[in-house]
Amino acid sequence: MTYKLLFFCIPVLALVPFQSFAKSLDAQRKDFIEAYDILHKGGAFSGSHLKDYALASYLDFERINQHLKQTSDQALDDFIHANPKSYLANKLTIERLTRLANQQKWQDILTLAEKVEGGGSKAKCPILNAQINTSEGKSKQVALLAAKRYWLKGKAASKACNAVIDLLHKNKMINDNDLWLRISKAMEKGKTRLAKSLAKNSKHQKLVSLWVKLRKKPAKHLNHKLLQKSTSKTRHLMTYAVKRIARKDTDKAKKKWRKLQQTHGFTRDEKADVDSYIATRDAVDHKPDALEQLMAIPSEKRTKEANVWMARSAIRRGRWQEVLNAIKPMSHDEKKQDVWTYWRTYAKHRLGKKNTPEDYYELSKDASFYGFLAADQLKAPYERLQKEEPDWDQFIPEIKKTAGFQRAVELYTLGLTKLARKEWMWELKQLSHHDKLVAAAYALEINQPFLAIITISQTKDWNQVGLRFPMKYKNLVIKSANSQNIDPAWVYGIMRRESAFDSQISSSANAKGLMQILPRTAKEVARKLGIKSHKTSDLLIPEKNARLGSAYLSQMLKKFNGNFAKATASYNAGPHRIPKWTPVFPIVAPRWIESIPFNETRNYVRAVMSYTTIYDYKLNHKTGKNLRLSERLHPIGGNL
Repeated sequence: MTYKLLFFCIPVLALVPFQSFAKSLDAQRKDFIEAYDILHKGGAFSGSHLKDYALASYLDFERINQHLKQTSDQALDDFIHANPKSYLANKLTIERLTRLANQQKWQDILTLAEKVEGGGSKAKCPILNAQINTSEGKSKQVALLAAKRYWLKGKAASKACNAVIDLLHKNKMINDNDLWLRISKAMEKGKTRLAKSLAKNSKHQKLVSLWVKLRKKPAKHLNHKLLQKSTSKTRHLMTYAVKRIARKDTDKAKKKWRKLQQTHGFTRDEKADVDSYIATRDAVDHKPDALEQLMAIPSEKRTKEANVWMARSAIRRGRWQEVLNAIKPMSHDEKKQDVWTYWRTYAKHRLGKKNTPEDYYELSKDASFYGFLAADQLKAPYERLQKEEPDWDQFIPEIKKTAGFQRAVELYTLGLTKLARKEWMWELKQLSHHDKLVAAAYALEINQPFLAIITISQTKDWNQVGLRFPMKYKNLVIKSANSQNIDPAWVYGIMRRESAFDSQISSSANAKGLMQILPRTAKEVARKLGIKSHKTSDLLIPEKNARLGSAYLSQMLKKFNGNFAKATASYNAGPHRIPKWTPVFPIVAPRWIESIPFNETRNYVRAVMSYTTIYDYKLNHKTGKNLRLSERLHPIGGNL
């Protein structure tokens, strides 16, 4: 704090002298890093000799950002004007909106709103505020309704939204039911402090206080005197509490639920909601009667999640008519998903319905888990893998001219990866679908496979096999896999899913590197390999990470008798869970995968097995030694 005071009082003392101008790009980079570090810490730096350097705007931004409160409106406007449509200008545009709202310059906000992207509530609320304050009659009512819809969404708000909420109250746009709905959304997300804040000084205050207690100890507080009277709100709290109990003990929840129904008049919808929740929990745990519980709930009343788990339970047990019965009430969009397209067709075929194999045809064109399974059912080639890759090189020179991409590449060169990715992702927003694909190809050209993969995720063009599945670390993957006598394609599949080839990535669970290995797992594997000098930091070294990850994969494959699906699931969820998930009766692997309780692990196994199929094709199709997906999926359960 003292240093900043000195800076503003006597800025000359903080300036760093330079004897000569940078004469080369390397010198400019060196000077930039020094300047950026000084400015980022709140110091001062002239840097005028870097005004033509690609990242000069980052120095100007840091001069402003580190002393934002003291920076004039004119200085913000000058930067925004000098760096139009840029990532950094957008950040300061959001700050400008906040200032204009405080100054009640509504028309200026509406003019600036056309130039801002994203920004969450810090940008949205000043704009809503301006729209309300500059409109009258029906237009004002429309603006107020838009603000109310935003408030009801329950997204994280900022101080900028307080004025908008005050306007909603002033114009009597929020009634008790609206407030209860907003509180309910906060409670659903576990935001108890927000819920209590919303309820403060309202007639809901006592109920919300009880609701917070029910979240922590539902069984203890279900007999509270506030719940003796049956209203829509007290019943809401009771159904919430029963579902909280069911998270840990469905048998206990069922007993509580039966008792409550004897004394309170729950609606059909309320009963179906709780019944669906409890039955779904039983289905996730593979309880023997879960399917029957789900079938007993009227199809039009079953929740979305209950329909899904009824289908999964029926798939696991081979109850094909019940699979169709569970899929039938799903929404149109759900039915179109590849998972339900595949299982609906599979179930019809197992029931002997005619001409159903043809329904696999469109799905079989996709390079995906269910696309490959559909092609296997048809005994058809993997059409997408055989297609010649487009020639993106001809379009890349134009993309290279884009200032935002030039800044991103320069940031990567300097090792400022987080900033580089933000700059790159911002620039993607300005591009057409085709140009985003070109940008992905450009990312591969500059040896940034992670960037290529997340770029394609913006297009949702999942069949861009060449761009989505680069052959990064090929020699390392083959060497590591061969040393453990496992399939290189499988190592590639794991690596692609775990890190998308970012060797420096760490997860929230502290898994690290290319194959996202937990330090405790790495330590144990290293011990078995006789590595005495292992350190956690070694996991960020590609060669060491790949060696340990491949060794652990090999251990899992041996543990589960060569079953790839089980070994893959164990890599994600831990080997101790696999026996609990394995049925006593044998089933084909796709049915077992579909019934994996954890969404993350289920999606993980699907992805890794399909990625393995793709990399196997890339590595081996010229010799004809590549396997089809179904050949890699061995049956599971019973004595298998």
